[in-house]
This record gives sequence, C-alpha cells and structure tokens, in this order.
Amino acid sequence: MDVLIGRRLVKVVRLAWHWADEPDDLSVGPVQLVFDDGRGVLFAGRSDWTLKLVETYPSDNRWLDPYDYDYDGGRWLSRDASTEPPFASVIARPLNEVRPIRNEVNEVIGLRLDFDGRILTLKTWQGEIKT
Repeated sequence: MDVLIGRRLVKVVRLAWHWADEPDDLSVGPVQLVFDDGRGVLFAGRSDWTLKLVETYPSDNRWLDPYDYDYDGGRWLSRDASTEPPFASVIARPLNEVRPIRNEVNEVIGLRLDFDGRILTLKTWQGEIKT
C-alpha cells in the first residue's frame, strides 16, 4: 500500500452476492480501490475473518477470477461504487496514510485509510468486507 501514498482514488469497484429474485446487500462484499496510475488494491475477507489484500494492475482483471462462479442460483456481480457512500466522499482525493485495524489477537482485520483528511474504514465483519 505504500506505493499508493500520494495517489488519487479514481474508482471503486464493489462486488455483491446476487441471488435471483432477491435484493442485493450492497454494503457487503469485496472492494477494489483504483488509483490514478491504474494500480489498485482488492480488499476481501478470508475464511478466518482476517483481511486479504490483493494488488491489482491496469488491464489485468485476474483478481476477479475467484469470484467467477455460480452457486445454487447465486453469483458475484461487480459494479462501479464510486458514487456510493462511503466511497463518494474520498473519490479524487490523495491517499495520505494507511493504518491497520487489529483484532484481539493482533491479526489485521481492516485498514483505516486517510484520503486528504477524510477517513475510509474497510474492515471485515464475519468474514466479509462491510461498509
């Protein structure tokens, strides 16, 4: 994440689990932050409820491969979440600082991101990124 300090956030992609004929919960699911040089980072929850970070690169959508499956009529769908809360308030702002959020056994479960004085907190709740 250090290489992204000073970079402006330009896009947020959010994944949500979609069941046919049911409303999607737009506040739960992996989040990809994309910066002005095209690089990004995917925030996802692990099965042990800790935070998983994956670097992403321009024109490389392999980070989506683990989410490309159907299960019992449901599937992951991605959308541009740049204009949704809590992301809209930090779009176009530079990333100034990143601080880890730890659980009671010192495992990283989230990050507190400072975008030019506006804070975006992304952390796991029951194994998923929840905002």
